[in-house]
Amino acid sequence: MQLNLTFADLPSSNDGLWEQLDETTREAAIDRLAQAIAKVVTDNHPIQQENDNE
Repeated sequence: MQLNLTFADLPSSNDGLWEQLDETTREAAIDRLAQAIAKVVTDNHPIQQENDNE
């Protein structure tokens, strides 16, 4: 299932929220998001391993 969110639907009242975060918190958020994205991708497209027993 794919969900779509257009940028027009995003709230604009918190534009400065990201800038309020310190660099360490930003890096942690980016890292966590990257891990979540990688997990979704690998869960949906598992690496096909060859069967050496044949």
